[in-house]
Amino acid sequence: MSTKIAFIGAGIATSYTLIPFLEALDNDASKEKITLYIIDKSADFFKGMPYGERSGKSVLLIQDLKNFISEPHRTHYKNWLNENIDELAQEFLANGGRYAAKWVADNSPLYKNGDWDDLYVPRFFFGRYIHREVVKRVDKLVAEERLTLEYLQKETKSVTKEGGTFTLTFDDNSHLTVEKVVLSIGSLPYKKLYNKETKETINKLYIDAPYGEGMEENMARIASFIKARENKHLPTKIAVLGANASGLEMLYKICDKLPMEEYKTTFKTLSSHGVMPDGTFDPIRAKEFKAKHLESLATSDSLTAKLIAEAAHKDIDIAEEQALGAATTVGIISKGFGSLLPKLSKEELLNFACFHGNQIGRRQRCAGNHYLSVVDNLMKENRFTHIKGRFVRIEENTDGLILHYKPTEAASRSEESSEPFNLIVNCLGSVNLTSEGLTPFLKNLISDKLCTPNASNIGFQVDDRMQASENLFVAGPLLAGNQIEDRIFWHLEHCVRIIWSSSVLSKNLMSSLN
Repeated sequence: MSTKIAFIGAGIATSYTLIPFLEALDNDASKEKITLYIIDKSADFFKGMPYGERSGKSVLLIQDLKNFISEPHRTHYKNWLNENIDELAQEFLANGGRYAAKWVADNSPLYKNGDWDDLYVPRFFFGRYIHREVVKRVDKLVAEERLTLEYLQKETKSVTKEGGTFTLTFDDNSHLTVEKVVLSIGSLPYKKLYNKETKETINKLYIDAPYGEGMEENMARIASFIKARENKHLPTKIAVLGANASGLEMLYKICDKLPMEEYKTTFKTLSSHGVMPDGTFDPIRAKEFKAKHLESLATSDSLTAKLIAEAAHKDIDIAEEQALGAATTVGIISKGFGSLLPKLSKEELLNFACFHGNQIGRRQRCAGNHYLSVVDNLMKENRFTHIKGRFVRIEENTDGLILHYKPTEAASRSEESSEPFNLIVNCLGSVNLTSEGLTPFLKNLISDKLCTPNASNIGFQVDDRMQASENLFVAGPLLAGNQIEDRIFWHLEHCVRIIWSSSVLSKNLMSSLN
């Protein structure tokens, strides 16, 4: 007999659950044989979307390496980079444009000396590394006949439970029966902003999601569209909806593929706060800035999540009034509210995780200057504007696509603005677990009561063993809005958080075995 475990989704949450799990299995000869099924609709096993083929090979981490991955994993990763950087850099150059060449030219003196911590490293490097780390542990246990592993490149359509077993049904109508399931599907699907089928013409192109078909496939469509307009001497007006990492990455990719001096392109982004991520740290002003509203709560005996959040927003308001960006203040403000959270009750901690953490985070976005310099260059040429507003709808006519939005400071509910564009890219983020656009797979998990959304509506409620229901474990971003051991999580897009939570899950999974 062997215990059958299915991992639905094969990104880094699965990888960092499997690494300690397989190591523990290797060290515990008393455990029975395990059969693992690794299921994903793409072939990026153990890499996931951000670090695999769908993101392409010319994009960078949004954080520097020291903030991207925690120790001891970072040192191990850097050692691997040092051994493989020549081959990796050549592949990066072959798939990128002039920005890739600039990255190598600027940073090779550092990484040739092993100085990686401050670098914004190409993302596919990490995908290669983590795939290797999992596979070598898998291969060892398979060779010892302690483990059987099967890869299933399929889309899971439903999970049902009868008695003590789960039945997974796939898009090809095949089935799989297992005793345990780990739900590790990554972030929720992108919001659908325009449900009509857009007919591509010389005047209009709509990209529904930057990674939906794969970044490189989308970039090929965008390049073909802009080049066709250029051949007819037509300028291209582009709207990127969202000022998050995906939006910033899309601006970078377009300008890398289609240099500004060669193509008549102009850009606008739309976001509710009207600012791009920040990448300039000011060490002098960081010493001067105080999170005084958060500090004033240090002696309070009646703290609530709402009071802490209100104080954080007031301190961010002060920073913005002083023209201080998030790169300078994020650490100070995070430390300010972080020191107060241990004083909250468990109920109030979950309130902070579900209702406040992400709202603060949206105002404290940071990114590397390699990406942000592209925006700076566009602004210097008067080819970039940031619209501060909320998306309303998209229409189309023979001349292009019409973006309707409501200015953030609109005086009335009826106040609305509109503007024509030739190309619109949707980077506005994900649906929540109550949205109409939720996938049937997730809807069925909820309706069958195998998973229950928590108050955040972006994560599932889990117990102390990280189970949404008995033997159905949750990993990665769908843990948002939960407390795991002594930590609360309002999002789990950050690799450090995924590594830590996945290590806890691996222990829970191991202890559930016979």
